Amino acid sequence: METDMPAALRPLLLSAADVAHCAPPLGDIIDVVEDTYRRDAAGEVEVPAKVALHPHGPSSFLHAMPAWVAGRQALGMKWVSFFPGNAEQGAPDSSALIVLNDPLTGVPVAIMEGMWITYARTGACAALAAKYCANPMPRRVGLVGCGGLGEWSLRCLAAVFPSISEVFVASQRPASRENFCARMADQGPWTITPVDEVRQAVQDMDIVISSVPKLQTHPIVARWWSPGTVLIPLDITGSWDDATYERADRLVCDHRDNLARAFERYRPGLAIDDARGVGMQDIVSGRALGRTAATDRVMAFMTGIGSIDVAVAWDIYRRADEQKRGQRFDLA
Repeated sequence: METDMPAALRPLLLSAADVAHCAPPLGDIIDVVEDTYRRDAAGEVEVPAKVALHPHGPSSFLHAMPAWVAGRQALGMKWVSFFPGNAEQGAPDSSALIVLNDPLTGVPVAIMEGMWITYARTGACAALAAKYCANPMPRRVGLVGCGGLGEWSLRCLAAVFPSISEVFVASQRPASRENFCARMADQGPWTITPVDEVRQAVQDMDIVISSVPKLQTHPIVARWWSPGTVLIPLDITGSWDDATYERADRLVCDHRDNLARAFERYRPGLAIDDARGVGMQDIVSGRALGRTAATDRVMAFMTGIGSIDVAVAWDIYRRADEQKRGQRFDLA
């Protein structure tokens, strides 16, 4: 009996260098992220909460993040891990793969290194949160934590806000913030200053972005949070004390289920206050406001959703395919 042989499965393998080479400018990545939020608000996105594994307790995780963005014909999944302490064994703390699937057949068309996209899209999400939730023409930015997320956030903020003129950087180690400031000094029209106290990167800022590890203590305290400041904790639950959360006038979030699970695992004493809450998708689509007054203290949780990763990854994959970048291999 004759049967049809399946078509060859030859996905494109893209390294981190391939991804970086084929990526569009930061402004275009921010546009893709904004468009994906807008499509989500219109019901064109299917993005469940992260599926999480914690093989060594709450300090480490692996997340499966599938998504379908219909309007962009973007289908796939990110598989990302964070194992603190890996550096001591010569391995990265974070790693990620993104698998893209053909929207018509479901077959895999690409396997990509995922950390470049993770950093870029997280910075883009932070910049968009600031675009919609900060007061106009922000000048002063505070960074609490200056690893990869801090760097990408600052680069994306520069693409959105030419008004930024002062940046203050706090971190656990003096050498890390001093090196960061030296490296980023000529990356924008700003003066950038390492500071010894977290307060100096929080008080009287227009935008504060935190990206710190999960710690037993929380370095941002409520009394430093000035009226009108937007606080964007990319660490989600790591940086702020309970009083800071209670002091927020507005709580912005891009995926409530993701945030609820993070609270349950890392801050079980707190509950999501829907009375102060608003969805990022509703803000981007014009259904809601990022702030209602110039003095509002806004906390914006960009939880990391698979639809953003997959939309950006498909944009890069299409460019790589056109440029004949990467390597195809036989999977079947």
